[in-house]
Amino acid sequence: MIQNDNDIVRGLGFVTLYSAYCEEQIDNLLFMLNEIEEFTEREQRWPISQKIKKAKSISNNFEFEGCEDLIANLDAAKDAFEKRNELVHGRIYGGFDRVDTLKSGRPNTPDRVVEAAELYDLANYFKDLRGEIYRPMIFKIPRALNNRA
Repeated sequence: MIQNDNDIVRGLGFVTLYSAYCEEQIDNLLFMLNEIEEFTEREQRWPISQKIKKAKSISNNFEFEGCEDLIANLDAAKDAFEKRNELVHGRIYGGFDRVDTLKSGRPNTPDRVVEAAELYDLANYFKDLRGEIYRPMIFKIPRALNNRA
């Protein structure tokens, strides 16, 4: 677990790193499922939301133990990446005498308070989620792919 040291910039860095590692795991999943449906070069450049949608679609049409859990984890990943985008693409303004404020890059979205704990919680969530997405890739999906042949 990444410990919260109340450094908002460091927390944002951890969110960026661990979300990238989680995204890599989703790419690895799609490469593994390539036997069922090709993961093209063009698709490899897709935004993560489209990759998640593709992984869910393939998983919904391919039976393997733990499929429901994987789909739930992919749904959770989609939500986590939306939170990541809000933080990474927004602008955090800190003040010595006031709270840290997130100004959204999205129109009509109000400013809000952001705290280091939120960033560390999200980074740790991505860290755990990466393992949850990886878990069925160890035995369950390979076994199901071998049984297809």
